[in-house]
Amino acid sequence: MCENSVRRLHYIIAFPLHSHDTSRQLKAYNRITLNKIEPKLLKRRMLLFLCAIVAPCLVLVALGVRMIVQEEQLRVRRAEEERQRRLDRVEQELLSRLERLKLDPAVTSSLRPPETVVLVGRVRDERLFLPWDVNPDAQNFRDWIGSPPFAGLMQQAAHEEHVTGKLDAAVRFYRQALASASQPAAKSYVRLSLARALIKMDQREQGFAEYRRILDSPPDMVDEHGIPLALYAAPPLLDAGIRQKETLALVRECLDGSDRLPPAALYLLRDLTERLKAQIVGDKILNMIRDCEQAEALQKDFSRILLLSAQVPEPVWVAYGEPVWLICVATQTGSTDPAAVVVRASEILEDRNAFSYPVELAGGEEGESLGEHFPGLRVVIPTVVENDGALRTAFFLTALGIVITMTLLAGYLLMRDVRRELRLAEMRSQFVSAVSHELKTPLTAIRVFAESMRMDEEMERPTQQEYLDIILQESGRLGKLVDNVLEFARVEHGGKDYRMEPVLLAEAVEAAARIMKYPLEQAGFRLELALDRDMPPVVADRDAIEQAILNLLNNAIKYSGESREVALRLFCEDGQAIIQVTDHGVGIPRDEQKRIFERFYRVSSPENRHIAGAGLGLTLVEHIARAHGGSIGVESKAGEGSTFTLRLPLENAS
Repeated sequence: MCENSVRRLHYIIAFPLHSHDTSRQLKAYNRITLNKIEPKLLKRRMLLFLCAIVAPCLVLVALGVRMIVQEEQLRVRRAEEERQRRLDRVEQELLSRLERLKLDPAVTSSLRPPETVVLVGRVRDERLFLPWDVNPDAQNFRDWIGSPPFAGLMQQAAHEEHVTGKLDAAVRFYRQALASASQPAAKSYVRLSLARALIKMDQREQGFAEYRRILDSPPDMVDEHGIPLALYAAPPLLDAGIRQKETLALVRECLDGSDRLPPAALYLLRDLTERLKAQIVGDKILNMIRDCEQAEALQKDFSRILLLSAQVPEPVWVAYGEPVWLICVATQTGSTDPAAVVVRASEILEDRNAFSYPVELAGGEEGESLGEHFPGLRVVIPTVVENDGALRTAFFLTALGIVITMTLLAGYLLMRDVRRELRLAEMRSQFVSAVSHELKTPLTAIRVFAESMRMDEEMERPTQQEYLDIILQESGRLGKLVDNVLEFARVEHGGKDYRMEPVLLAEAVEAAARIMKYPLEQAGFRLELALDRDMPPVVADRDAIEQAILNLLNNAIKYSGESREVALRLFCEDGQAIIQVTDHGVGIPRDEQKRIFERFYRVSSPENRHIAGAGLGLTLVEHIARAHGGSIGVESKAGEGSTFTLRLPLENAS
């Protein structure tokens, strides 16, 4: 008897050790197999991906990039040719128009030039003489005031007025000079001095009368500087508050002959318009002053203009100043001296009807040189954008983007597929390892106790009965495990059929509790059972419901940790039958709760590594719940236990 007991003890110890070694060997084998499969699978998939997707995509990308580059080069070349063609066309049209303007009799003669012409000066000994420099009226006035006896009388009158202070004598000499003057300009000149002397003698009425006569004189009556004599009479009259309208009319009349007005006359006109508050006329005078100042600058730089003109074949129009002027030296009709024709470039180019393409002056170094006939002139000619080229480029870029996107998407899908297969392979490996261990454990116990009974022929009846109970218990456990595997296989292949019939859930729950009574007692658990026996029948598959409850109770036993309290409840809520299994064990982290119903999935935590399981129990429970129109849920906190709730609809009750 002692020898038999020792042999039984040897079997009890040896078989679990052998079972543990076998499980460890299976796990090692699965890891080796997985490590072999993973690089081969990844290598095969990557090779397929490179040959079927990446290589054609790279070829398409290379061809697309080449087409885009060639299209861009062709577009740039066409744009350059079109730009040059437009420049040549505008150059010819501008040159033709300026040459016609230069030959206009109004420009090359003493007539008033068009508004586009700023001025026409004479060129003599390579010097530029501006219009007011060669004013014949000013020259005639200069010659007259120097002739006797007029010059002597004016000198005596000025001596008496400014030196001796004898105003009576001065007025007498001024009147004698007025009587001797035969030229209207000379008479107005004498009247200015006479009016000034009369006002000094307090003979204001007579003095202002003389000023009024001068104010009424025409603007072409000028002094030796080319300044209209009427302008000298305007300030005293304005100071007296009289003849304002006549003064404004004089200003406008002078502006009509502004091509011969010197800068000094324009300064006088500016002062008068400021006093008259004539803003519009004042702006025009400011522009004229700016032109006069630029004309005087041109007079100083004229030798450089002639040098540029000599370097370019005729005809030539040189750009100068800001705003830009175009200057050409032409021969005047009936004159041996050439004339310098100055034209406003902006006013010529703004005439859109004169050019085939819109053209604008460029500022500074911007734009492009118009041609050799226009040294210094830079213009901007807008280039027409080729919409078809832009559309083709956009199409190519879009196609390339789609190809690259599809390649990246295909790569992502491939990697996801590889990761999924590797994960499934790993899960299958864990499943095989877990199932082998789960199968080996009850088989080891059955073999141990069966061998013990065979070797000990004199075994006592109570001991023999105990061994038989253990063998039956382990056989049932083994059967349940096999049933779970078979049920999962049927579910995976869609071949699981449920026999629906009216079922009293209280009886099904009690039956599951009876089946689990012995395992619970052996593990030291206390089962708290609370049933609502008044619940109406539910149309369901009783075996499936019992299997779901057993799976939940098995989970509660496995993951209760140090706790030995398990609760099984059945009640009604919101028109549903509720089956709850509660434990106070290790619990489930919140981020893992959504995945515990996946096949082969097990929570990865240090506490669960030594707990046997295949990862199929909760998967089958979820399938059973959905097949009955219900659901399975979990409420859990790590370290505080879990409550699984199986809900079944009551409206199917008969």
